[in-house]
Parts: sequence; structure tokens; C-alpha cells
Amino acid sequence: MIVVSDTRPEPGSTRRPASRPTPAPLGTYPRLDVGQRRGIGVWAFTLALLTVGALTHVAVRLRGIQIAYDLGRERRANTELEERKRSLIIEIGMLKDPGRVIGIAQDKLHMGPPAPGDVIKLGPGVVLP
Repeated sequence: MIVVSDTRPEPGSTRRPASRPTPAPLGTYPRLDVGQRRGIGVWAFTLALLTVGALTHVAVRLRGIQIAYDLGRERRANTELEERKRSLIIEIGMLKDPGRVIGIAQDKLHMGPPAPGDVIKLGPGVVLP
């Protein structure tokens, strides 16, 4: 005769099924070797170090590119300033032209060479009053 017992509790019953697994003794569970855990830590540290190195490399490259752009911008500004300086030097040369200065003195300021009677010749050591 075979007896089949129902392991499900009846509704409203607080009885637990009899075929519940019992915990195994502590020595029977597989344990990780301390060396394996240390190896995992070394790999994690190496990976973190590699990641930090890669990020540092990327940051340095980006900074180099940014400096290159800044240098190009400053060179362009320097070229523009040199061109402006050259044009101003040419303009100063044109403004200092003796023919232009004489023309402005005669036309606008009504200046001319002095009359022969307006020139006073002084001897050595003579001071005008």
C-alpha cells in the first residue's frame, strides 16, 4: 500500500510541509580561494588603472587640440596686426612727404619763403633783444 501525502497545507492551517530541506553543514559549501579573490582584485585594479590612463590620454589630446586652435587664432590675429602696422607705416611715410608738407604750408597756411629783407644775419655771440 502506497500512501501519498499532500505537501500543500490545507487552507487556514499553519502546518508546514514535512519534506523541507535541511541546511547542509558549513564545511560542505564550496568556498572561494583567497588567491582567486585577490586575483579578481588585481584585475579590477588593473582595469581601473587602464581606464584612468585612457581618460587621461584623451584629456591631454583634447587639451592639445584646443591649444592648437587657440594658437591658430592668435597667429591669424598677429597677421592682421602686422598688416595693419605695415599700412600705418606706409600712411605715415605719405603724410611726411616733403612735397605734401610744402603744399599744405603754401595753400592752407599761406606760408612761403621769407623775403630777403626779413632775414637777419647774426654774428658770433650776438643775441637778439
